[in-house]
Amino acid sequence: MPILTVKTDKRNITVEKGSSIIDVCETEETSILFGCRDGACGACMIRVVEHPENLSPMEEHEKDFLETMAAREDERLACQCKVLGDVTIEVSE
Repeated sequence: MPILTVKTDKRNITVEKGSSIIDVCETEETSILFGCRDGACGACMIRVVEHPENLSPMEEHEKDFLETMAAREDERLACQCKVLGDVTIEVSE
């Protein structure tokens, strides 16, 4: 099973493949915050530190939002991501 590493919290969380980051982070009470839960507010912006290829591909809605926010290439919206393999994330500054 994949491991979601939340670098900000120094935690390694074993998850089911296909788990949504929002569900895992809320269940495990991590420091990643969520607002609208729909990819429209940016409260859950994360930086993917390692293995971005192990997250679900970006949908157009997320791409458009991140472009509007002038997000960095390594930033994603946690509420829009599913874990497909080992990945390391942290809260985006």
